[in-house]
Amino acid sequence: MHYFSVQNKKLLYTSQPPAGLESFFQRTDWLLPPVISNLHRNFQAWGLLGIAPGPVTPDRVWIGAEGALALRFAPFAAPKPLLQIGLAPDLAAWLVLLDKRMETFVVVARARSVWSGQALAAALTFMTPAFLPQALVALPPDNWERVAQAVAIAVTDGPLMGTSQDRHWQAAHPPGSK
Repeated sequence: MHYFSVQNKKLLYTSQPPAGLESFFQRTDWLLPPVISNLHRNFQAWGLLGIAPGPVTPDRVWIGAEGALALRFAPFAAPKPLLQIGLAPDLAAWLVLLDKRMETFVVVARARSVWSGQALAAALTFMTPAFLPQALVALPPDNWERVAQAVAIAVTDGPLMGTSQDRHWQAAHPPGSK
């Protein structure tokens, strides 16, 4: 297998999972609100480089405790350039994937702090079983409609004012108390 990640605006390759990263479903305990924000940023980095992450399915996603992200590719496969529609179909799948293991409110609220309203609206177009990877749709819970509704509300609410400082999270979870 091959693992690709984006760091410092460069696509990196390793033949083994990057150090400190584990399979998405093995470490859902790491999916805390600040980590979700970092995962969104690291997923967005793929699109900023113009690279498609490939099908967003749980077996391909590797995460780190602080929100590092890598995607697993089959042997002899590699990331390809984004299509003209950009990262929208991948973002739709990404939001549905995260929502399978984290509250919808957190996934969408954290997405709003990273993604523009335009990017979220574009993803909404692809947030149906017809466009989502079948492996993702088949995985319980059946959540695509709930995520689509939450994203639609977020888009109509408009951009966030200010940025999250995670004060509520830091007060409840002081550094070193994970």
